[in-house]
Amino acid sequence: MIETTSRWIMKMVRFSDPKTPYHKVPAEWLPAYEAHIRVVERQVAVVAAWVLLITVTLYQFTHEFRIAHRPDLWLTELFIRAPVLASALLTLISHYTGKPLCQSRHLLRAMGLSVMVMILALFLVHYNGRLADAYQITNGMIISFFGVAILSVRGPKEWWLMFFMPLAIFLLVARGKGFAIAELLPFLFDPLVMMVIGLVMSEALRQLRVGEFLARQQLRQQATTDQLTGLLNRRAMHHLLEQEHARAKRYGGTYSLILGDLDNFKRVNDQYGHNIGDMVLQETARRLSLHMRTEDALCRWGGEEVLVLLPETDLEGAIQVAEKVRFSLANEPMLAGEHSIPQTISLGVTNCYGLDDIESAIKRADDALYQAKENGRNRTEAVASPHSENGSNKHQT
Repeated sequence: MIETTSRWIMKMVRFSDPKTPYHKVPAEWLPAYEAHIRVVERQVAVVAAWVLLITVTLYQFTHEFRIAHRPDLWLTELFIRAPVLASALLTLISHYTGKPLCQSRHLLRAMGLSVMVMILALFLVHYNGRLADAYQITNGMIISFFGVAILSVRGPKEWWLMFFMPLAIFLLVARGKGFAIAELLPFLFDPLVMMVIGLVMSEALRQLRVGEFLARQQLRQQATTDQLTGLLNRRAMHHLLEQEHARAKRYGGTYSLILGDLDNFKRVNDQYGHNIGDMVLQETARRLSLHMRTEDALCRWGGEEVLVLLPETDLEGAIQVAEKVRFSLANEPMLAGEHSIPQTISLGVTNCYGLDDIESAIKRADDALYQAKENGRNRTEAVASPHSENGSNKHQT
């Protein structure tokens, strides 16, 4: 029944607006989404901690102003509320000291669970079978159930822990005390309805957060990615080059660049049309990507030009990568539509140190590429950095 309720709530959120699809984060964006959710959890945890600290303290010290005042239960209620106050204080200490004692996700769970235990325990303490006497505690359950639902930042995966497990234990304890479920239902009906409303709102808010995240990621991707090939665009590559050059300058490291240009690509467009030319570019990007490490960056530098950034790679290592790239194109024709098109690439390689500058490194790679074109195409040429041990020696393959 619990699983059916969860699915029903998710379906309500999913189809509440037929124009809004049920959002799902692509696998490649999951690390970024996890970081985004952690920020949201931290913000929600701080607000929830302040709310709980103020309201629970207020309720503890205002017995005489409330219905069914029981002075003899003051210490019992304090004991029951202590975990809520402790989890709220721990959250605020972690936030304001800047030294997290626990992840915000776990702090939210601790606050949600402690609130559920508190309100259900208070109900059992005060319950005497009379609706009038249970009025205030029932209202407290309504508020608590809704508030805990809002703490479920990660959606349905939190519901089992936040609600269903405490409620299951509560029903077992109530049965042990001799209370019949039918007897408790009039007191639990409104809180349970509010729980469902809270869960629907919690899931709706989660979907809004996911949708907002996806929209930002798509905009960021459009700003940094070449739409045709899916490679990084020139602007994004410049940013990575600056980061890598700063790292090399700071730690005395080296990196290498490979500048490639498809040979006689204009003939492909002239003979087969631009649609086929686009397919060749896409296949080129796919084949080149197969030879890149996770830390490498591959960019569409110009029309049919590509630029590869190889962090922590010397000149000889970069030449080896360039040769793998060259063979990946030269050894097998490209299937583009109904055509089988032989396509080669010329490559210029250089290495760079922190003593260089980015512009001169790109210029050396371009000079090496020019030499590869002049020497017959479908080849790799290299120009070493003037700060290398070999000076400005040229290499060719």
